[in-house]
Amino acid sequence: MEMPETDKALAQLLRAIPYLIMMGCFFAAITYIPSRREHEIKLQKLRLEAQNPKQQDETPKPSPQTSKNNELPHPPPLKASDHLTDAKHHLLLAATGSVATIKLPNILHALSHHPNLSIRILLTPSATTFLQSQSPEQPSLPSLLAIPNVEAIYRDEDEWLVPWTRGAPILHIELRRWADLLVIAPLSANSLAKISLGLSSDLVSSVVRAWDSTGGLIDKPRPGVALPYGEKRDRKGILVAPAMNTAMWNHPVTARHLAMLEEWSVEKGGWIEVLRPIEKDLACGDMGGGAMKEWKDIVGVIEERLGLGSTGGEEEYVAIKGGKLAK
Repeated sequence: MEMPETDKALAQLLRAIPYLIMMGCFFAAITYIPSRREHEIKLQKLRLEAQNPKQQDETPKPSPQTSKNNELPHPPPLKASDHLTDAKHHLLLAATGSVATIKLPNILHALSHHPNLSIRILLTPSATTFLQSQSPEQPSLPSLLAIPNVEAIYRDEDEWLVPWTRGAPILHIELRRWADLLVIAPLSANSLAKISLGLSSDLVSSVVRAWDSTGGLIDKPRPGVALPYGEKRDRKGILVAPAMNTAMWNHPVTARHLAMLEEWSVEKGGWIEVLRPIEKDLACGDMGGGAMKEWKDIVGVIEERLGLGSTGGEEEYVAIKGGKLAK
């Protein structure tokens, strides 16, 4: 017996529902992810605002919660193969949950004079809390995008902006492929534990976990660009600068985790270089070990590993109004 016309129409509609859902997801995805051009326009606007800050109160206003002026545009999808022949050194600069994150603007500014350097920033959720316009040395996250050579800032939420489909890039893999050198400064006690134990619960630790530990069998050198390690400068690497409270630094588990990292050190044929902390008065009020190596020294090591040459500057820079940096 034939189906009534209404039943046939209903059956056809039910069969079409999955396709309608798929098309809706597709159009939502392509409208949600910003294009590279849109991202470049936003970066240019931020840099222009930094060069010509509006007249305003010199006293920074604390911002305990993320406000509109601290919102970041989602970076466009990254495909490492698009940057193979740009003839620039690729620095992936990460910060994790330590007070020493406030030195990140100084490191970026000191590296901003190198025309052949490209920088992408990784921030853990706790690291972002130290850069919320609380003070001149703690500028907003968008102001970092105004610093020359900074291409993008990535946070955990940028990893899966839309549901993944076969053939689409995976951010932590593309970041690893893109980078010549990953620098984690500061490396907190929590992130040290994650890395040494092989955990990958955030974007930073996922990049580290996916790093090429084979000595260059997976990630080959790009044409005309020397890598930081190896006799032939043909190997990538990870440079870490631990920073934590003195009691945390002196804890026996820290020594165990650090020893694991140093088993994978460049000196032993591995891919990790550790810049041990120094002793000083910490921001928490304690005196002793655990403070991150001086940011100027970290800059010097980065320049040496990438063959950039020294900036020649010893001054400390802090952020002021409009995201502009000054001595």
